[in-house]
Amino acid sequence: MAKRQRIDRVLASQMEEVERRMFLLKINYEKYFSGQESIEPLREKDDLRRFMMEISRKRLPTTRERHRWQSLKARMTSLEQYWKRNLLMIERGTHPKMRFRADNKDAARSGKKPTIEESLAARRAAREKTAEEDKALRNVYKKFVDARKKCGQSTDLSFSAVRDVLRGQSRNIRSRYRCEEVKFKVSVEKGKAKVKAVPVKS
Repeated sequence: MAKRQRIDRVLASQMEEVERRMFLLKINYEKYFSGQESIEPLREKDDLRRFMMEISRKRLPTTRERHRWQSLKARMTSLEQYWKRNLLMIERGTHPKMRFRADNKDAARSGKKPTIEESLAARRAAREKTAEEDKALRNVYKKFVDARKKCGQSTDLSFSAVRDVLRGQSRNIRSRYRCEEVKFKVSVEKGKAKVKAVPVKS
């Protein structure tokens, strides 16, 4: 019985640690979205994911613990979806806080407040940039699918799924290497098609 209680206390402590890390990660992402931090907290998020994966491999002995753990996983999933939506808006140049800050910087440089026409033009430029990026990613996707077909690998891959993975890799590379652009190259290694992300520094 004593051993069972020790295990329960360890699990409770680990779940409390998950809640603590999740709370801090949420704050760090809000700082990133508001511009207070210039680097996305990817390392902290990956560390939390690994920690949660370790707990998921364990057997949760009571219904109460299982319910609490399911609630924590659902909360993490909800947060990740929220962060993903915000990151997508940042990439498209439509994130409210990022757009507001960019307009203020432009106004400070020019010494005047941007007009409605100027703001709309900036947003159109952001949308055009996103369209160009989608076009480039679609080209990478086509090459990747063609390479997989030649290697005898499955080609049952949707563009949206591959695009989301490549965008995630792009964010990671830009954050890690502090570069403004990332190029993708399709290659074949040991009979398997792969996509490599290459940082491009100005």
